[in-house]
Amino acid sequence: MTAFAEPGPPMTRHAVARRAVFHVGGYERNDAGRFFARFGKELARFAACWSVEATLGPVAFDRAGHVASASVDCRAASRATRTDFVLLDYDDIVMADGARPLATRVVRWLAAFFDYVATGTMFRFFAANWRFALYFLYPLLGIVGPVLLGFLVWRFGRTVPVPAAGVVCALLGAALAVLLIRRLARRYFLFHLMDLWSFSREWLRGRRPAMEARIAVWARAIDERVLAGGYEEVVLVGHSTGGAIILDVAAAYAARVAARGEAPAFTLLTVGSTGPKITLHPAAKGSRERLRGLVAHPGVDWGDFQAVADIINFYRCDQLALAGIPNPRTTPFPFVRRVRFRSMLDKAFYRSIRFNVFRLHYQFISANTKHDRYDFFMMCCGPHPIHASIRGSLVPRRPETS
Repeated sequence: MTAFAEPGPPMTRHAVARRAVFHVGGYERNDAGRFFARFGKELARFAACWSVEATLGPVAFDRAGHVASASVDCRAASRATRTDFVLLDYDDIVMADGARPLATRVVRWLAAFFDYVATGTMFRFFAANWRFALYFLYPLLGIVGPVLLGFLVWRFGRTVPVPAAGVVCALLGAALAVLLIRRLARRYFLFHLMDLWSFSREWLRGRRPAMEARIAVWARAIDERVLAGGYEEVVLVGHSTGGAIILDVAAAYAARVAARGEAPAFTLLTVGSTGPKITLHPAAKGSRERLRGLVAHPGVDWGDFQAVADIINFYRCDQLALAGIPNPRTTPFPFVRRVRFRSMLDKAFYRSIRFNVFRLHYQFISANTKHDRYDFFMMCCGPHPIHASIRGSLVPRRPETS
């Protein structure tokens, strides 16, 4: 049997008995029920990887506040940790976006695309991380590419010396373009990503009152739960687009705490974040000011985990510096940490997902199959203080055999 190996130097041996994790996911159609069903499967994989006991309790839904939570009990050797894992859900907003007429969705995306180009934000993407800039261009390429291919079918087909060849090839080209676009939409989320960029543009310009109201509701829910919970550790997590949203949630929560005359104290964790797609836009003055406010709270820590294999994040980028905000602290804010998916997963598993862009992006919040410095479930549900992972102290050792 493989025993749990205690990672890290002595400072990481202090076990966290109670923790609260508040999680905002990416812009996706994934309600709380589906989220926690997948979470439970990944938790079982985490337990097998680290040879620990980890159980997920029943899920409690607060549908009015769009909050769902479940307790995770993790026992490693003689240490027990209970984590209240709270999902902050905006699935209804995403679903409403996707339910609009297709023509409306395309027009809104075109407005967003030309906005990002005209303001120079797209070129800032290229300067910061060219791979993410290509991801931004994907909806455009997903439309233009099939249309161009259909045009070429007509262009070369009409030269065939056959009666009505031009008409036939025009119909074939149009059919081919439509089929390719439909395939991209179904398998590679073409229209959904159009909605994502529409949402991002409208939100950063203050044109998403429902989302702003949701963030205020979440900040109050976090505050109430933390006041009643007696937690040793409070963590606010954002993945993908959630990495941008969680910054505003953190700012709203910190403002509530500060208004009571108390010092905000919690840890921000952004994984595979696309936050700079907001803060790099010149119109996102509110987001940058809220981020500037977070820097001023010394009790707020921030770890930003990035991976070169994932094109849907800003690899090797300091989000604060990209936003043009100085860091007056003597320590980094955020602590930027690089993740290697290849080191987290066994070879067969890694090979099975390495070319699936969206599944690879989701690995940030999935369980490992190998011990590694980065393990989402160890950080959020395991016994060690999350500061150890963020500050680079959590270095797993090879498992011992008993």
